[in-house]
Amino acid sequence: MDLLGNLDSFFSQMTWRQIDPSVSAAEIGDLIEFVYPWSGLSLWGAYIGEGCVVHFGVGDENMVQRTCRSFLQQLVPKSNGDRVLRKTRICTQRITEIKVPPGTRIRVNNNNNHNLVPSPQEMMTNRCETFLNQEFKYDLVNFNSEHFATFVRYGTAVCNQKKNNAHVAITETLQMIMQQRMETET
Repeated sequence: MDLLGNLDSFFSQMTWRQIDPSVSAAEIGDLIEFVYPWSGLSLWGAYIGEGCVVHFGVGDENMVQRTCRSFLQQLVPKSNGDRVLRKTRICTQRITEIKVPPGTRIRVNNNNNHNLVPSPQEMMTNRCETFLNQEFKYDLVNFNSEHFATFVRYGTAVCNQKKNNAHVAITETLQMIMQQRMETET
C-alpha cells in the first residue's frame, strides 16, 4: 500500500512538470518559460532569485479559466475574455508553486532573436517592484506574460507571436507607469 502511494506520487510529480536543468542556474532577470503541452501557449516570468519569478499571473487561473480565455480570444479576436474572466495581477511565486497543466516544461529561455540588451539588474528589480500586485487586463495578443517578462528584462515589451517585434503601445504604457512612480517617489 505504501509502495503504491509512493509510486503514484512519483508519477504524478514526473508528469506534472518537467524542469530543465538550466533553471537551477538561472540568474536574476533570466526569462523563465513555462511551455504548456498541447496548447502551443507559454507562461513567461522573469527570474528574481531564490527559486522565484515575477509574472503576469495567468498561471493563477485554473485550467478552465485559461482555456476559456484562450478560446474566447481565438473565437473573437477583439475580445479579451473579460466578460467571463477577471483582471490578472503581476505577482511573484516560487517556480515550483505556479499552477501548470501536467507535462509543462519549465526552462530558461533568453532567446534573443530581437537583439535587445538586458538591462542592469537594478533596473530589472525596479521594474518588478513597480508592477508587483498591480492588475491589468490580460490580452493574449496585445499584453501577455511574455510582453511583461521581456519588459522586465529589456525595458521593451516583446512577444514571439508578434514575430519578435516590440509592441510599442504596451512598452510606452509600461514606461509611463514607471515614470509616474519615479515622479511620485521624488
